[in-house]
Amino acid sequence: MTLAVRRALGLVTVQDLGRPGRMHEAVPRGGALVPARLIAANRAAGNPDDAAAIEVLGALTIRADEPHVVATDTAAARTLAAGEELVVASEPRRVAYLAVRGGIAAPLVLGGRGALLCAGLGGLVRSGQPLASAGLAAVAMTRPPSEPPDAPIRVVAGPDPGQFLPGALERLLASTYRVSPSSNRVGTRLDGAALPRSGAPEVSRPMVIGAIEVPGDGTPIVLGPEHPTTGGYPIIAVVVRADLGRLFSIRLGGGVRFTLG
Repeated sequence: MTLAVRRALGLVTVQDLGRPGRMHEAVPRGGALVPARLIAANRAAGNPDDAAAIEVLGALTIRADEPHVVATDTAAARTLAAGEELVVASEPRRVAYLAVRGGIAAPLVLGGRGALLCAGLGGLVRSGQPLASAGLAAVAMTRPPSEPPDAPIRVVAGPDPGQFLPGALERLLASTYRVSPSSNRVGTRLDGAALPRSGAPEVSRPMVIGAIEVPGDGTPIVLGPEHPTTGGYPIIAVVVRADLGRLFSIRLGGGVRFTLG
């Protein structure tokens, strides 16, 4: 059973819940930008939570060659009839997910099926590409979780206060930033108030998802699922893991506020 990709615009990839436990091999976890949304789409489609699905940062049009049960992270399952098309777009959020009952067939590499572009594993979903079902057994369907409330993104103070001038963290917390169009799965770049650094030497060390790095121009970058495994820019704060999905759901150009939590 296959679906035909009629059109893929933007960053469209196959994703699952990633490849945990390989940071020591210089392989970040990767996986869905917003795991909770991938899980919601899979549950709506009757798939296991970790089934491979399609992550859309842009727009995707698919056509069913024969009847398929599909679901998104915001809509209940439906059956596409043979020849019927479906459009999935990430707006007004940054990312959307499309699940196909049975999961998307993709090679298992280093314990995961999702594309990890920074490591050359997998690639973009492109126009004209067929998508086959993996044939996973259906599981009980549940409703997708409701959208979390709009609230500031919680952070904890970072490990490098000495690499910033006094008041830098307070400026981060008092400012409203915008998600830059140059953001991707490696990092979410934020446009807004620059954070003044002290000029102390940079030291390379392990990185984690959610770390807010500050390069020389003072504009913060929140590291995403394909973040480098090491880095040297000072870290002013780290996003609380429970709020990563809300942050990575904010559309390009959308506003971001932070609070200590």
